[in-house]
Amino acid sequence: MQRVVSDSDVIIHLAKLNKLELIRELYEYAHIPKYVELELVRYQYDEVGIIEEAVCHGVLKVYETDNSKARSIAGRYGIHVGESHVKALAEELHANLFLSNERKVRIAAKEEGFQVAGTVGVILRGVSQGCLTKEDGIKLLNKLKASGFRIHPNIIGNAIDSIED
Repeated sequence: MQRVVSDSDVIIHLAKLNKLELIRELYEYAHIPKYVELELVRYQYDEVGIIEEAVCHGVLKVYETDNSKARSIAGRYGIHVGESHVKALAEELHANLFLSNERKVRIAAKEEGFQVAGTVGVILRGVSQGCLTKEDGIKLLNKLKASGFRIHPNIIGNAIDSIED
């Protein structure tokens, strides 16, 4: 089983799609820093219940992280402090997979040797592992695209094409 860490954006998008259970189906659970949990609860009013339920049911496992280490990482890579807490947790847990949609974070994680996936990657893996039908995967990607998800339209188009092949 892969050891997975996640920042808030992938969790938020999966919650908005009502597919947070994909984390359990694909990875058993994802590790998040306490900082990210607080960020999720503080700012995502519509999805708070779904996210709190995911924490209660062990889909998201919450850990304390070192604030000074996270601030150092944020400065080194020019990323948000919440994302740097995830990177600090990834290092501490020797994670295999880092879930993030943010370009700077993905680059920093890849430079450190982590495999990286975003919301689109989780959906594609859900289809390839049989957790989602091809039709459901395409519907989710189209829903993501219609929601104003910040991603180049070609990426979602290519993902849909890969499912249809």
